[in-house]
Amino acid sequence: MLGDRERLIFEAVVDLHIRDAQPVSSAAVQREIDLDLSSASIRNVLHGLEEKGLLQQPHTSAGRVPTRDGYRLYVDLMLRPTRVPEPWQRRIEAELQATRDVHEVLDRVSHLLAGLSNNVGVGLALPAEPVTHIRRIELVAVEGDRVMAVVTLDNGVVRTEVLNLGREVPAHHLEAASGLLQEIVVDRTPAAARAHLDRALQYRLGEGTSLARDIAREKNRVFADWPVPLLHVQGASEILAQPEFADPKTLRMLVQILDHPENLESVLLEQARGGEPSITIGEESHREELSPFSLVIASCTVGGRPGFVGILGPMRMRYALALSLVDEVARAIRGVESQS
Repeated sequence: MLGDRERLIFEAVVDLHIRDAQPVSSAAVQREIDLDLSSASIRNVLHGLEEKGLLQQPHTSAGRVPTRDGYRLYVDLMLRPTRVPEPWQRRIEAELQATRDVHEVLDRVSHLLAGLSNNVGVGLALPAEPVTHIRRIELVAVEGDRVMAVVTLDNGVVRTEVLNLGREVPAHHLEAASGLLQEIVVDRTPAAARAHLDRALQYRLGEGTSLARDIAREKNRVFADWPVPLLHVQGASEILAQPEFADPKTLRMLVQILDHPENLESVLLEQARGGEPSITIGEESHREELSPFSLVIASCTVGGRPGFVGILGPMRMRYALALSLVDEVARAIRGVESQS
């Protein structure tokens, strides 16, 4: 996709932007790379990279920054492994050797990852019981403007939630909305249903769609996890020091995530790829509130439960370090588990 010169210049732009958090000029690239090229030649290459969708100019007079596609190319083809410093390795092992309590392990994991990466640290342990899937959903009129959502899981558990809609709903709308929701959520886990619902309803039209969207707005209640997973998220003060959060819109999205960390659970489950650490960049999460962020995760077993550890940060993330950190923490957890 890129020639040698393009690759060298592109990599320099990403590295400089990650380091300095500023748009990168042709003069800065010229100082960084070991090539006898003029600023004009470098500008021509930068323009070509912009046309390929790998770089963008925040302002006409500014330098370039990577796009989401640019970061993906960088991560897939140019990321160089980095080793976690030995003092950090010792600290991680000491912290995780000191307890076997699942809550305490997740608390320490999220605290460690936040402090070492200057981002948000995440630790998740799923229930020890098998993950349940939705078998059926039915909407039933209760009285007045209230509707009861009845969700049946494949382990036989039946959960109900009574919702106040503020209006009476005709019986045929209840039936249509039940069928539409049934089509979307059946055979999904509650977490996957929550993640998929808004996207699946976005362009739907027809009878029952409005009611289905009302139910979707209450998805955290209607499609709550059973049994409940354990999720620990820390690092508000660390990530707020990043310059990206001077932008009010990005700050609002971060506050939304920190106020509702349970929404990260479905993303962790969707993005995990077996035993290998994975990196999700921007819109790849299919969640609007996560579009300015990247998520680096690794799977592990916590207290006998399937689990994940991760780092959430801006797209301008030190990916090599984040990948090494989650891998090291997951490895340390596995070491502790093997001694149990």
